[in-house]
Amino acid sequence: MVLKLGYKTSEGNEAVEVSRYWIDAWRFEHRTPNVSTLTLFCLDGWGLAAKWSARFQMRWAATKTVWEIIQEIICRWGINLTSSAGVPQSSAINNFYPDFTIPPGTAGDAALRRVLSFVSDALTFDGYQAYTKDPKADEEGSYSYGTDPGDHLILSGQYAEAVPVTRARAIGRADDGSPIIAETLNFELLELGIDILSTDYDPNLTTTTRTQERADAILRTQQTQQTQGTIVVPVNCGQELYDVITLTDARCGIENQKHRVVAIQTTYEPAVGAYFQRLSLGAP
Repeated sequence: MVLKLGYKTSEGNEAVEVSRYWIDAWRFEHRTPNVSTLTLFCLDGWGLAAKWSARFQMRWAATKTVWEIIQEIICRWGINLTSSAGVPQSSAINNFYPDFTIPPGTAGDAALRRVLSFVSDALTFDGYQAYTKDPKADEEGSYSYGTDPGDHLILSGQYAEAVPVTRARAIGRADDGSPIIAETLNFELLELGIDILSTDYDPNLTTTTRTQERADAILRTQQTQQTQGTIVVPVNCGQELYDVITLTDARCGIENQKHRVVAIQTTYEPAVGAYFQRLSLGAP
């Protein structure tokens, strides 16, 4: 099923495709006189991943990069992993060759989350395609929302702040058996006396470079996935996951504050005149 979002404009009805879904179930209802509804229950790429499970043990014995392993996993349910021009990727996703095993019966979404835990990159499904994106901390905002006339209006907003992991440690093992230890620190929070440690041991990490990349990935993923609130806005047909946006909401003392979009929920209810999006915000 192709989903398009758009508006009535001076040029007529205009819409753009935002994604494709697979119909998993449907329900027909006749509730009251002259009112009948057909409800379609649809899956995106992550939904297809949850439906798939490994029929047998699958193993990549340090022969494929993380990106290539993801590619070979998601093709099992008909999705093609592609590189999108201009979208950044981490060094680890293209240079780390893990000894990675998927036991029989493992669901596809669990396997994906496990291999993605090796890197800072996020995975986005776009219809039959998917791509990875490394959420760089210095990424510029691609769109802005505000509360002044002429802005893409923030109808309502909830803004929050929570303490993420402040120190990440990765432990690997060199070829001679000696341990390799690397850490990444959030000095700003550590100076406040907040010390929350996340540790990962992986014998696949056999060099200082790969071990440091893992520590960096742990801390960065914790930062970007930490929910920092939500905003409700009129539908933006071009808004995409993991875009960096800039917010100005004088009602809450927020001015040109950057956030990353980590979830998008679009609501369309013609009966009550509702057509809006709820954007979940993460650290930029």
